[in-house]
Amino acid sequence: MNDWIEPCARTSESAYSIEQVERGRKLVSRDDLLTNEKQRTRLEIGDLLLEVAPLDNDEPSKGSSDTMTRFAAEIGIDMRSAREYRCVASGFGGTMRHALAESGVTVSYSVVREASIGFSLPKDEREQQCQARWDILLGMVREPGRRRVTAQEFRAAIGARPVPNSASAMTPTKIVEQLGRPEVRSAVMESVMAPEFLVEAFAADPMVELKIRDTLAQLAQVTGSNAGGPNSEETLEDRLVLQFRRRVNLLRSLVEMHPEQVLNIADDETLNDLEKTCESVMHWAQRLHSARTSGKAGVR
Repeated sequence: MNDWIEPCARTSESAYSIEQVERGRKLVSRDDLLTNEKQRTRLEIGDLLLEVAPLDNDEPSKGSSDTMTRFAAEIGIDMRSAREYRCVASGFGGTMRHALAESGVTVSYSVVREASIGFSLPKDEREQQCQARWDILLGMVREPGRRRVTAQEFRAAIGARPVPNSASAMTPTKIVEQLGRPEVRSAVMESVMAPEFLVEAFAADPMVELKIRDTLAQLAQVTGSNAGGPNSEETLEDRLVLQFRRRVNLLRSLVEMHPEQVLNIADDETLNDLEKTCESVMHWAQRLHSARTSGKAGVR
């Protein structure tokens, strides 16, 4: 759900309200921006889809498929995701949600999805075995000292077959351990040093570039090379430029947001502040351009 989908035109005799559409768009925007809230957000999207297009004995009710197709397009998600979120929300009942919330243990969305739908179970066994899966999950979150349940841990606990070719089934520690293999390390280094990867990484967080420079400086002290830079004065200047670049990238990431997303997220006070700030930026940009073209770097 990273690509924004333009809302389609609504029919005058819609099966859902404008308020439901607005709520759905806000949830989709939240799912894009708050990656650590995906379980909560996607369950709320699923609950909303159940309101709009209910299930009847775990099957779509008459006419609900067409309704959900239109609604999903309006809030900006594809039908595959919409069906999944609705099914997960239906299988993850209020009692179980409350129990997991009260435990204080972090449970990934992938775990809840596996327990609710049971992708690895034969279709005719899902209903009988899903309750057993919830019982296993409850036992895991009640373990002393338990802080989180990962998809890999849960699948191992329920005896599910590994997900083929799925990097998400490996913990970060296991992935890092693979760097001990020369061919893996070589492939990773080649990928990481690719210009397109570095451009994307620096754009996402300019501090990455700062960390790389720090690492090179430490390496220079060990090897005696000049990889870290000619002298400390230039390194300090580089730090200043990088800190400023970070602010520029934050501004860029803001203006690249779709206006619909901004309206779905911000309240009136924030929107007013944003509009005033944009006006200030326009005047500031004009002064910057004027100072730059005239060569007057000291203009205030």
